[in-house]
Amino acid sequence: MKSKSATDEKIMQAFAQLVEQQGYSATTTVQLAQTAGVNESTIFRHFGDKLGLATGLLVRYRKSLMDIIADFEPVWDLETDLISFSKCFRKQWPKQHVMVMLMSTVKDPVQKQKLHAAAHQTKNSIQEQITRYLEQMQKRGLIRADVNSEQIALNFMWLNIGQFWTSRFLENEQHQLSDERFYELSVRPFVHLLTT
Repeated sequence: MKSKSATDEKIMQAFAQLVEQQGYSATTTVQLAQTAGVNESTIFRHFGDKLGLATGLLVRYRKSLMDIIADFEPVWDLETDLISFSKCFRKQWPKQHVMVMLMSTVKDPVQKQKLHAAAHQTKNSIQEQITRYLEQMQKRGLIRADVNSEQIALNFMWLNIGQFWTSRFLENEQHQLSDERFYELSVRPFVHLLTT
């Protein structure tokens, strides 16, 4: 007999696959049961409903991202550390694509509001982590004392999210940047603004 966690994982992987292929609203529990190779009743027993599945997917995404960020060990060089943060974001790009599909294809306004609240928690957790780092850099005198660390952390997140969107959704090759080119054109000027 399979463990509950193994079954949950199989259901979640199938759910992420279907959401990425056809969106949240178009994914049915019948399709999910077939894709995961389980009874539909198992899905309801483990997750309650589709909203429970979507919330579970967001929670797993958040945990995965926070685990990667938790592994970050600053060297207290702003450019090196911000590039490391960017690499953390980039490791999550396949999952971010699923999250974009999930959030952009929810039609029910109540479900959308609940999922946005869960996604907001993820954004807050990442922003808090970067803010704490920047505050430490200020205490060490390694970045300007007059910058708002919380706003800079949010700006840095937007920078990385913008790179994700352009690389994933814009077909034009002029928008495609190698990692090194992204760091050179985006992260380095960002660092310059914080240190001069």
